[in-house]
Amino acid sequence: MTLKKQTFSGVLWTFMDTFLVKGIMFIAMILLARWIGPEDFGLIGMIAVFVAIGKSLTDSGMANSLIRTKEPDQSDFSTVFIVNIVMSILVYTILYFTAPFIADFFGHEILINIIRIYCLLFLIIAFSAVQLAILTKRMEFKKITKINFPSTIIGVALGLYLGYNEYGVWSVVWMYLGTELIRSVLLWFFSDWKPKFIFSKSKFNFHFKFGYKLVLSGLLDTVFKNVYNILIGRYFSAQMLGFYERSKQFSEYPSATLTGVISKVTYPMLSQIQEDPKRLETIYRKLIRVSFFIIAPLMLGLAAIAKPLFLILLGDEWLPAVLFFQILTFAMMLYPIHAFNINILKVYGRSDLFLKLEIIKKIIISISVIIAFQFGVIGLVLSSVFTSFAALAVNMFYSSKLIDYPVFKQIKDLSITLIIAIFVAFLMYKTTTLLPNALNIVQMILASLVGVIVYLGINYLVKTSPLHQVISLLKTRNL
Repeated sequence: MTLKKQTFSGVLWTFMDTFLVKGIMFIAMILLARWIGPEDFGLIGMIAVFVAIGKSLTDSGMANSLIRTKEPDQSDFSTVFIVNIVMSILVYTILYFTAPFIADFFGHEILINIIRIYCLLFLIIAFSAVQLAILTKRMEFKKITKINFPSTIIGVALGLYLGYNEYGVWSVVWMYLGTELIRSVLLWFFSDWKPKFIFSKSKFNFHFKFGYKLVLSGLLDTVFKNVYNILIGRYFSAQMLGFYERSKQFSEYPSATLTGVISKVTYPMLSQIQEDPKRLETIYRKLIRVSFFIIAPLMLGLAAIAKPLFLILLGDEWLPAVLFFQILTFAMMLYPIHAFNINILKVYGRSDLFLKLEIIKKIIISISVIIAFQFGVIGLVLSSVFTSFAALAVNMFYSSKLIDYPVFKQIKDLSITLIIAIFVAFLMYKTTTLLPNALNIVQMILASLVGVIVYLGINYLVKTSPLHQVISLLKTRNL
């Protein structure tokens, strides 16, 4: 199979995987939000930073190194497997004994048991991280989909059963644990690779040299990405954190889904053509233009219909989260562009630049958060939009040095789409306000129809619009 066919097949299967898996999980979280309320979700939000840090440390960035390595062998895989297992045990042990201090910091004793049980996730993920990396490197996304779907179904069924029977926060904990446990078992069962007790110091040094910078970058990103959870959870209430956490998760879902589909497939694909910079630049430019063409109107459109959307999905109890969601959609609109710029650094093995970038961006975030904290929760949420735009400028500057795609050219390629998307979102919002007495579902449907028709119509008339690339892509099945 050619690289182009592999990529198209990969995108197709990854889209199905993401649509099914994330879609099922998204629906489950909506139901759980109606059943268990904002405070329980706030408890999960309080430990989110520690779970994310644990995941980063467990992998040590080595799975990404395996994917980009030209011809890894048994010693590569087994070495990374052993490191992952050792790290997962170490990280879990640390969190097990520090759980009481974390619970005391947030003022919720129940967090002790939540951390000690939820963080078993690290051990489960570590046992199958290499198998997943091998499948990703081979671009066997069809097999990954067949593994992810049943594991998600079983995990979600467990979570919903517990949620319906009023187990509160534990329904979320066991839903994630159940999903990852089944996924890990299936990855072992269907993988043709099994670990051997082989540890190569030279292989470790090779993968660690690439991976540790990604880990440090990831840790910085994780801490600062969750600094809002920490501050809101510590200085406000669990309920307020629940509103913020659900708003963030809902705003991340469409953006992260699209980014996950394209980035997951294109990273190994771009790694294979890293020695052909002209071809890489051409494909990369198409990727960010087409992805932004899809995500910008989607995110801004969701902001426009946020109130009837939340009333339908979550109910009156969650209305305070609407404003948070509307603000966060502007930040998440840029998420795919962030991811693709970062992928360029990983493709060329520039984890040193990756780390340098993260340090610069975290300085920007620190200053922004210190100022924004003075204005309460809304100030913190607004600061996340500012830092998203500032961080994108930094990402673009450094990635443009590796490929012939200057920052000004990237901004120019995205600006037309953004202007049209803002205009369409305004029309959608006005449509909902013109029908104040209509059913929420009617407001949503009419506003969405207006948005789709106007957006596609304007873009069809603009000859430089990415819409024409999308049409061509669908016709030729080619990047």
